[in-house]
Amino acid sequence: MVNYKKLPPDVYYSIKKSLAKDFVLSQYPSYHDSMLESFEIVSLDGKIAVYYYKDGTLEIQGSDTNSMFRRVVRKVNGLVSKKDYI
Repeated sequence: MVNYKKLPPDVYYSIKKSLAKDFVLSQYPSYHDSMLESFEIVSLDGKIAVYYYKDGTLEIQGSDTNSMFRRVVRKVNGLVSKKDYI
């Protein structure tokens, strides 16, 4: 799991748009009041869940052994300055 803190909505939506170019995103309803949006990326190696919370936290959940999870995290790290959002 990787967390980014206090990520502005415009940065989140640019990340989501960028991920949608490379992966198939499955949107699903947010189950918690604190959550703004959530979606999954499904691969042969497993699922990657992405949650964006109202407080600006972006959470990416997946297995470290999943190569697709590592690709998603590298892509997000390339789009944001991780040191600003940890």
